[in-house]
Amino acid sequence: MAMTTSTPKEVNILLLGETGVGKSTFINALYNYLKFETLNDALSGNMEILIPSKFTVTDENYEFRTIELGNDSNENLSNIGMSATQSCKEYQFDLGDVIVRFIDSPGIGDTRGIDKDKENFENILRYISNYEYLNGICILLKPNNARLTILFKFCIQELLSHLHKSAKDNIVFCFTNSRGTLYRPGDTLPALKEQLRKLEQRSGVEIKTNKETMYCFDNESFRFLAASKNGVKFSKDDEISFTESWKRSIDESVRLFEYLSFRNPHKVQDTLTLNEARKIVLHLAKPLAGIEQHIQTNINLVKDRQKEIDSCAESIQDLKKRLCIPQQVIETRQLGYPRTVCTGCNYEVVNGKVNYKSHCHEHCYLNGVETELLNNAKLLQCAAIKSNGTCKKCGCNYAKHMHITNDFYYKTENVIDKTVEKQINDKKSFKETKESAIKSCEQKRRQLESEQKKITEINIRFAKFLRQSAIATFNDSYAEYLDHFIREEKIKKSADPANYNNNAIIEGLEKTKREYLEKIEVIKKVIAANDSSDDVITPEDIIRYEKELYNLQINGETLKNMKFMAERGQAFAFNQHRSNTNSHRNARKSVSKLFARIYRR
Repeated sequence: MAMTTSTPKEVNILLLGETGVGKSTFINALYNYLKFETLNDALSGNMEILIPSKFTVTDENYEFRTIELGNDSNENLSNIGMSATQSCKEYQFDLGDVIVRFIDSPGIGDTRGIDKDKENFENILRYISNYEYLNGICILLKPNNARLTILFKFCIQELLSHLHKSAKDNIVFCFTNSRGTLYRPGDTLPALKEQLRKLEQRSGVEIKTNKETMYCFDNESFRFLAASKNGVKFSKDDEISFTESWKRSIDESVRLFEYLSFRNPHKVQDTLTLNEARKIVLHLAKPLAGIEQHIQTNINLVKDRQKEIDSCAESIQDLKKRLCIPQQVIETRQLGYPRTVCTGCNYEVVNGKVNYKSHCHEHCYLNGVETELLNNAKLLQCAAIKSNGTCKKCGCNYAKHMHITNDFYYKTENVIDKTVEKQINDKKSFKETKESAIKSCEQKRRQLESEQKKITEINIRFAKFLRQSAIATFNDSYAEYLDHFIREEKIKKSADPANYNNNAIIEGLEKTKREYLEKIEVIKKVIAANDSSDDVITPEDIIRYEKELYNLQINGETLKNMKFMAERGQAFAFNQHRSNTNSHRNARKSVSKLFARIYRR
């Protein structure tokens, strides 16, 4: 990406990282690095504290000393493992004529659970909507984590799925406490590279990990300064060691600001509109796959009735008994409480519907979890799921479980074509009535197949939009749901093989999935080749496609109701009070001469 040619007037930097990585300390340290060119200057000057922090050191007598810096209601310093930063907050200072804003955010992997992480992500998006652009998105990491935790891998994936692809060149990685790894990324780097390599394989988006995008700091030199200011004594050798650490951190600070200040900024509106469209796609994933199964069933019912009419060679009275076309209708009921169910075992078939009897967590009030979503890593936080990912109750892997708030019921209604009904009333001949009834079945089948084709086309466009726009697309839910419903049909066949004498529904669903995945592979190759001739799908297109789905003559209203119930169920499952994010601006004047090094052009 080309760099801007003039010095910016404002630089906005979002900080993200795991709980306990030291984001708040990082901001404090960075400000003091920019204020004091040497550790000796900092020791003799007035240390600045933008964010309250608390840490423990061992003094010269090997006694523990707790150092507390500053005071702020937005920082919770009393609970270990809980994110100290409670909500997003801006810290502003000046480098010459340039205003620098750091946007601090709550940590990822809060001990209060994935629901709190979900809430924090939404708060971050809401907060950054106040900004026109972001120059940098800094992901803070500890340098010596050989294995990124499952939760943190998931949270990185979640974060990147919310960011528009145009933000990829504004992402940098800052390693804290790197003195112990010789001011290098350390053992964290191979794990990070592997995570980003897998991301590139899935979405075709490369996030670079090179010297331009990686910065190594040492928060310990700032802690040395804070401890010294609070009366803790250190040896001369310690001071010499931390003096070098301070200098290295200053050099990294200058390098970071040089890089971020002259990148083309990421337009925040791109990310916000992506997320609005993404919500539509997520809420429609299961309803669309469910409608696919529904249409296959109804096509099969029409074909069976058409055969019966075609084979009828008796009286008009016998023909009348076969004129009504049976069609499956979906009804939705909200459950009294959210629950986690297993879709992989312990099921029964009642009136043609598969009921999953393994309600592994019958009253699951885990917030922040998308309902009706298969293979959902957020269910690792459910009380029913053990640390190894298997269920305490049924033993199945979490990927076979769903968090549900709605139940779907199927009933069959008999529909008669008005034209055929009129012919009967007008006492038309047996032959005319029979031909009209066969034609009515044929029209119904073609209409269902046409709607089926439209749904598949729009699903392809939904997937294409996410692959074009998001850094990390979510799991391909539509294909997974098709697998889910194929499995349900096979369960029905196994439970009652005598009455399940037609494989057309299963074959139709498998054909739909096969064609869908083939088209997705084509899309992936086009995007990977960066083919500019390929049509770009916008968030406005997603809204238009949604309306097209609701306008389908047969299934539009049902689909609209299913999506409404999914949204209502999601809100019901969240059931939480979200605190309002108040903008807190803390402006400081920097007296450092370092801005001349950074903005020297």
